[in-house]
Amino acid sequence: MNEFITAGGPFMWPLLACSVLIISISIEKSWFLQNRLISPKGLSNQIINLLEKDLMNTKQANEISNLSSLGFLLINCIKYKDLPRENLESKIEEKAIEVKYVLERRLSMLGTIATISPLLGLLGTVVGMIKVFSNIDINGSANTDLLAVGISEALITTAFGLIIAVPAIIFYRYFDQKTLILMSILQSNTSIFLDFLYKK
Repeated sequence: MNEFITAGGPFMWPLLACSVLIISISIEKSWFLQNRLISPKGLSNQIINLLEKDLMNTKQANEISNLSSLGFLLINCIKYKDLPRENLESKIEEKAIEVKYVLERRLSMLGTIATISPLLGLLGTVVGMIKVFSNIDINGSANTDLLAVGISEALITTAFGLIIAVPAIIFYRYFDQKTLILMSILQSNTSIFLDFLYKK
């Protein structure tokens, strides 16, 4: 592995750092963007039952709000339930933006890595080719060993940059779509809960 990195030249180190970031962010997002952590099944019914039995207290409300994104939105619905529905919906939209910001945290970094990795690889290619041409003298003769090292460095950094960029794009698209789906689920559950509040 060290020989591979050394052969690729100095641009292999930032590319290696990008690969570590991809793995770390992907693991974090895979864990964090689970349905059970964002929109637990049956939470809306649980809150409705507590409200119907008049058992909801401040401690329970805080616990539910901290439990999940859906809990945070539903508790805010209860908090501002005395407002006219239009005003409450505007308030919940503001809270939903906060939730979306949290769900998308570090997602843009994946997109950035997907963009810069091929560019770093290309930069390594250019530097490698500069080394190749700098070893060709006026008469056209060259040290074949130095040529081989330069070409190798150029090819390795390009390949490694693409190897990093492809999964970064895949993970970015996947987690971006996952976030949109989760936000849609949250909005649907919140809308149903609002219908319940204003029918009371």
